[in-house]
Amino acid sequence: MRKTSDPSASSPPVRLLLTRLVLACLVPGVVAATLFFAYQYRESRLQQERITVQTAHALVQVVDNHLFRAQAVAQTLARSVALAELDFARFRLEARAAVETLGGNTNVVVRDRDGNHVFNALAAPGATLPRADNPQHVRPVIESGTPLISNVFTAAMLKRPTAAVNVPVFIDGHPRYALAVSIMPEYFTQMLLDQPLPPGWIVAILDSAGVVAGRSQSPARFVGKAASPSLVATLRTHDDGVLETTTLEGVKVLTVFKRSPQTRWVVAIGIPKDQMGVSSAVPVARLAVGVSLLFAIGLALAWYMGGRIARSVQALIAPAAALGRGTPAPAPDVHFREAEEVAHAIGQAARVLEQHEAMIKARDEELDQAHRLAKFGNWLLDPRTGEVATTGSFTEIYGRDVPPFSQQRGVILAEESWDRVDAATKEIISSGGSYDLELEGIHASGRRIWVNAKSEAVLDQEGRTIAVRGTVQDITERKQHEEALRLADQRKDEFLAMLAHELRNPLAPIAAAADLLRITQESNGTVRNASAIIARQVKHMSALIDDLLDVSRVTRGLVTLDMQPVDMRAVVADAIEQVLPLAAARKHALARPAPGGPALVMGDHKRLVQVLTNLLNNAIKFTPPGGRIEVGVEVSGGEACVAVSDNGIGMPPDLVEGAFELFAQGERSPDRSQGGLGIGLALVRSLVELHGGHVTAHSRGPGHGSRFTVCLPHAQGQRMQPGETHASAPVCTPARVLIVDDNADAAHTLAMLVRALGHETEVALSSAAALEMAPAFAPQACLLDIGLPDIDGYELARRLRAQPVTAHAWLVAVTGYGQEQDRADALAAGFDAHFVKPVDTGRLAQVLARER
Repeated sequence: MRKTSDPSASSPPVRLLLTRLVLACLVPGVVAATLFFAYQYRESRLQQERITVQTAHALVQVVDNHLFRAQAVAQTLARSVALAELDFARFRLEARAAVETLGGNTNVVVRDRDGNHVFNALAAPGATLPRADNPQHVRPVIESGTPLISNVFTAAMLKRPTAAVNVPVFIDGHPRYALAVSIMPEYFTQMLLDQPLPPGWIVAILDSAGVVAGRSQSPARFVGKAASPSLVATLRTHDDGVLETTTLEGVKVLTVFKRSPQTRWVVAIGIPKDQMGVSSAVPVARLAVGVSLLFAIGLALAWYMGGRIARSVQALIAPAAALGRGTPAPAPDVHFREAEEVAHAIGQAARVLEQHEAMIKARDEELDQAHRLAKFGNWLLDPRTGEVATTGSFTEIYGRDVPPFSQQRGVILAEESWDRVDAATKEIISSGGSYDLELEGIHASGRRIWVNAKSEAVLDQEGRTIAVRGTVQDITERKQHEEALRLADQRKDEFLAMLAHELRNPLAPIAAAADLLRITQESNGTVRNASAIIARQVKHMSALIDDLLDVSRVTRGLVTLDMQPVDMRAVVADAIEQVLPLAAARKHALARPAPGGPALVMGDHKRLVQVLTNLLNNAIKFTPPGGRIEVGVEVSGGEACVAVSDNGIGMPPDLVEGAFELFAQGERSPDRSQGGLGIGLALVRSLVELHGGHVTAHSRGPGHGSRFTVCLPHAQGQRMQPGETHASAPVCTPARVLIVDDNADAAHTLAMLVRALGHETEVALSSAAALEMAPAFAPQACLLDIGLPDIDGYELARRLRAQPVTAHAWLVAVTGYGQEQDRADALAAGFDAHFVKPVDTGRLAQVLARER
């Protein structure tokens, strides 16, 4: 025995020992035995198959001879004079004599074309004969005038399986009857029993359809039944062959079959599998003895060599265990070269492992320090005990050690957060999976913190959860930043709403004054032009305010669309109607879409008009006076598209790429003559995407115009909703109108405008004044501001509704707050209509002109 100090010592290698073992145990015996047995078995089986095939061919010829012999007897009887003269008494004697020549188990039957028995040799004279007995066997014989060997059928008189050889009977030169020599199963069975067949063979005679006509074993059970399904299936495609089947009584056999080319009947021979290869049993037994002897010798050698190998391997256990524990490995005693090399490698691995452990310890310290700085920790939960193993960085997150999971509720996790983790952990333990949660935690100091917890199941080889592992990271600072951003966004929205309100308030008296000038100074051209200029600028400023609010609401997902089937051609028409005055002022040619069928989409008509109005306003604004603007509508590829093209100033490539970004604008001229806030196209894209569509911009460059295309999913199969039926405009009758606004200029200007429309007005600058004035004035309509200082407009509306004199008055909110929620609040407070400052004079006139 050698020590492992010299791994190159000349011990025999383990591969050589194992090769000797394999040669001693397997090669001499198994190879020879396998080859010899395979050869013997193959030759024995082939010889048996050849003998069986020859037997099947011989039996087919025997069956054919008997069938043709019966056919010859039948043809002789068919030419009988007694039969031609229908002298059945004399014919009966002839038939019985003919049957005796066939050896018994046969019968003679004469039938007409409908299968009715005219004569039956087994029936007593004068007995009632069967009718309609298998006419399908008779008619082909009478119609063709040729013999026919039937398949097995149930005879009408005998009520048992029978086969028949049918021949035509000619009377006066015409086939009138069919004479059948019926062959009973015993005839075929006796035919088989007369053959020198080996014991145990199962031989069957089958008709052309695979039904048993005769059988060497259990004929009473199986005659008249179909052969085994696998044999019947094979007979459909093959006339002879060999296959393995199971007989009707359940015996596994090797079946050899042959079909007669003349009668189409089949002989099938089944050899039980337990009889196959019996002749080779003695050689196989001798072979088994020889193989056993070789195996005994091999085992003896293996016992000796294996002992040496086992002692060497066992000697390596102690060094390997020491390597696993990280302790010095002892030098083992081994008996072959490979074991010496393994022992030497274990020693080297122990030294390398010691070095790696030192490196890993240093890296773990670095990783732990990084986790502490990032406030990031790992944990492992044992579902059986509830104990949680954590990294040291958890103290940086929670300021304390982590207790068992069941004790964390209200200690390091808020109760609601613990409940969420508990439910998610139970789901992981029962079904596997993972979770990613943001949770509210509790620091040891009592302050609230936020953590991001991620977890997943640890599975065993059977897929069962044996542990739950995860990470926790302190995200308190990020959550504080998010909350700050949310509050800043909320303050921005509140500021925009207040800004819109404060901007609309001064616009209201300006717009009202302009409308008043237009109405009262119709004949003064200068005043009329000035009022038109004021009105256009007020409308432009109102549109800017609306876009500013809309883009804020759309980007936050606060817009609700009224989705209905909409014809984009109608949307284009409404948008063009809105921009016609601006296009005319700049002397543009505005080309409408070519006539065509409906371009239906599912959308909000009002918002889609807003989209196209923005695109048309841009085209008008950025096209020099006298330009051309074209609008096209097309349906293709499952989309309805509207294109707005102009021959204006165009766009450089970088501006085309970012045209739909918020506040994106092209280079401005010093006088900012083209105006705008850079939010119109951003609003267009947001509204189009809310409809499930897309919008694109295209320009060949500065000076080459632009084209904007809006595409929405085509609503195939949808129908337009029936349009509303508008009553004819009522006759305007003077009404008493109470105007309430704390802005004196706005209130008095609106009052002058309403009086110019032919109504009587009173002005109140506070809610208290309005409530005091209402009983005496008895207004039929009230125009109320919402942001009143003493009582807001909502509460004022409720109080007016509660007074009998104003209970049925028409209440109209006139306010600078124009968001959807503001409209909903106004209707909920009892208002009949909601107007955003500055008031649309035309709509106001329609409201005040309602019949009362």
